[in-house]
Amino acid sequence: MHRFARWPRRLGASLPGLLRPPGRADVRHRFGLERTLHDGAVADMSALALELGMISATVGDTHVEERIAAAQDRLTGILEDLRHVGTVIYPPVLATAGLGPGLLAVAEHRGLRILLDLPRTELSAEARSRTGLLVADHFHTLRPGSVVRVRVRGRRIVRVTITDREPGTRERREHRAVLRCA
Repeated sequence: MHRFARWPRRLGASLPGLLRPPGRADVRHRFGLERTLHDGAVADMSALALELGMISATVGDTHVEERIAAAQDRLTGILEDLRHVGTVIYPPVLATAGLGPGLLAVAEHRGLRILLDLPRTELSAEARSRTGLLVADHFHTLRPGSVVRVRVRGRRIVRVTITDREPGTRERREHRAVLRCA
C-alpha cells in the first residue's frame, strides 16, 4: 500500500512538495484587494503627505514644523508598509510586465537568484496570473539569497516545477503544481 493512500483527499494539496495553485476566484479577489488598497488607502495617504508638506511650508513655528515633519515620516513608513502588503497580496508587476519579467522583478525584490524556464508561446491571461501568483507566493516563503529554478510547461494544463536551495543548506527541494486553465 502506498504510504499516502490513507490520507484524506483534501489533505493532498498539503503533501510535501505539492503546491496549491490559486483558483480563478482567488486571483480576481487578490487583484481586487491590491487595487482597492492601492487606489484607496495608499492614494489617500499620499495626498495627505503632500498636504502636510504644504502646511509645513506655511507654518512659522519651528516646534510645529518639527511635529509635522515627524508626522510625515510616520506617514511615509505606513505608506511603505501598505505598498509592501499590496505586493504580497498581488504583485502589480505580474499584471503589467508579463510572467517572465514579473517573476524576475519579484525575485529581485526578495533577494533571490533565479533561473526561469518558461514556454516559448505566450500563456493565456488566466494561466499567466495564476502561475505568477503561485510562484510569487512561493518566493515569499524563501530566505533572501536562495537559488530558485522555475520551470513552466503547457498551455491549458500548466505544470509548474520549482526547485529551490536556501542559503547555508545543500538540500534542494522540489515543489510541483498543476493548473487547469481556460
